[in-house]
Amino acid sequence: MENKQLRNSKKNGLFKLLILCYAVFGLFIFNSCAPIFASLDYEESVSESEDLDEKLDKRIIAQPDEVEEEPDEVEESDEVEEEPDEVDEDEEWPERVAFLTFDDGPGIYTHRLLDILYEKDVPAIFFVKGESILNTLPYSEVSMARMLEEGHYVGLHTMTHQYYTLYVGEGAPGRFVAEKLELQQLIYDLTGHYTYLCRAAYGMMTGFRPGHHVAVEEAGINCIDWNIDPKDWRNDATRINEKVVEQVELLNFPPELVIVLHEYEQTVQALPQIIAYLREQGYVFKTYEPGYEFIYYQYQQ
Repeated sequence: MENKQLRNSKKNGLFKLLILCYAVFGLFIFNSCAPIFASLDYEESVSESEDLDEKLDKRIIAQPDEVEEEPDEVEESDEVEEEPDEVDEDEEWPERVAFLTFDDGPGIYTHRLLDILYEKDVPAIFFVKGESILNTLPYSEVSMARMLEEGHYVGLHTMTHQYYTLYVGEGAPGRFVAEKLELQQLIYDLTGHYTYLCRAAYGMMTGFRPGHHVAVEEAGINCIDWNIDPKDWRNDATRINEKVVEQVELLNFPPELVIVLHEYEQTVQALPQIIAYLREQGYVFKTYEPGYEFIYYQYQQ
């Protein structure tokens, strides 16, 4: 029994010695080869670095010798751009002229009004409202494009049509002009048409104060009212036509009519008869031309 245990002990010792020898040999081989592996890694990294340097060199060579300086910012001018004068002074002006004006659009009746005007070959002025434009995009953009294409003038009404915002309290003239300029830019952005003619919400006779007149003049904006108001917002088509006739006769057929209308169903119905009546009285329909000076006087109703 003792001899057997002794033999097993010798075998275990020999096995451990053999493992130790293999470990020492493996460590020797690794240390010998490490410089070779390190050399290969170094050469590869150098090669990649050289390729990167070459790419960077090419980029640098491709750049111009001089760096182009950014242009100086254009200083905004304090001067208001004035409306261009496009009136043909040599044109023979009719003895009786009528301006049809439509407020508050574009809306659901815009194209029906435009259809009638196109059929009757009548130009008009559309005083558009900012809220109407924004609430009906892209329809409103198409409507204004058609207005301009068919020879009408697109003018400024307001952005909000809010009486207290535009006319009441300190700073009202400034708020009025700010809305006009905002609308002016909106129309230009959508159509490329830069407009100067305005129709004040509720009319100048209703809300304007001395400060408003000064503010719009300084802003280069020309506001107009009307001398014919058939109150189409509350009357039916028959009454609208009656009111037009009554007021034209009351003014004794003045040389210039500025008729205020809106975009309603009853206005669409009344429009053909309004056009026919005024033509019978010798009126020629015109649209606004930049530089034109209106001669109408406000009809006190």
